[in-house]
Amino acid sequence: MRSDTNPVVSNAALVLVVAVTALVASGCKPDVGEPPSLVHGPRLLAIRQTPPEVMPGAPTQFAALVVDVGGTLPTGIAWSICNTPKSPSESNSVSQACVTQPDDDVAHVEPVDLTMPADACSLFGPDPPPVTPPIRPRDPDLTGGFFVPVRASAATPDGATLLAFAFERVRCNLANAPGDVVRAYNMAYVPNQNPIIADVVLDPDGAAPTSLLTGEGAAVVASASRVTLRAVWAAEAAESYPLYDPPTRSLVNPREALGASWFATDGAFEHDRTGRGGDEPETFTDDEWSAPTVTAPTAVHVWVVLRDERGGVDFAAFDLTVVP
Repeated sequence: MRSDTNPVVSNAALVLVVAVTALVASGCKPDVGEPPSLVHGPRLLAIRQTPPEVMPGAPTQFAALVVDVGGTLPTGIAWSICNTPKSPSESNSVSQACVTQPDDDVAHVEPVDLTMPADACSLFGPDPPPVTPPIRPRDPDLTGGFFVPVRASAATPDGATLLAFAFERVRCNLANAPGDVVRAYNMAYVPNQNPIIADVVLDPDGAAPTSLLTGEGAAVVASASRVTLRAVWAAEAAESYPLYDPPTRSLVNPREALGASWFATDGAFEHDRTGRGGDEPETFTDDEWSAPTVTAPTAVHVWVVLRDERGGVDFAAFDLTVVP
């Protein structure tokens, strides 16, 4: 069964900081370049926070996935917690001050523990400080969440710098809701947990499916062939959660959507992203990958990043050997 190819990606997912050049209107079709799924140089693909949702002032562990044409890189990451909300005039996901502020510490290769600001709900949430003139409370995202931006900076072997932001979800008060709804919400709400990639299976509907994460079977693909890759997760990965619905002034109980982003050093995916909507019970998503044409056995490095709708992240890496 083919999976949905239009997953919902929350603003709590990784946001790469890139320069955008405006296209001049013309009668020519613009060159869109290589697909995002093709890795041809150093890339910071994802940041995983554990746990992905905490109370203000609580610690969270951060780990980054940095890759290159030779595979996953054990690259040092310098981290910086943003304490400057973006102004209404800024269109980016974070304040420009967060992009340019100094790193908090030296670069770390291993995961690091960072403590979220105690005033996170005042800076980035519904509880603005009592100042004059008053500051408008921040609006939650579509899942009712508020997020602290955390910047990751990595130096590449050629001297370039990779910048990316993770968004750690912080538990804030439910604003502008009736008292009984607030009490019901506080009793029912469970902090988000990261989804976990249970396995990635090569050609799951074939005669001999191969588990790519457990090492069962040879991950060998014929030159110029087209195969199916299936990312599998546990049923509890897509969590249900209470969400305040302002029009009805009541709580609803949606289920998280899950989206998978695919990356490889060669070949081509049919879709850069696949996934499942919150109303889909399936616990997997498929993508088609076209192997490159080779004249000798060639290793291709592949990564999949799984994100839930409330900012949870997991990622996995595996290799495929393409043979003539």
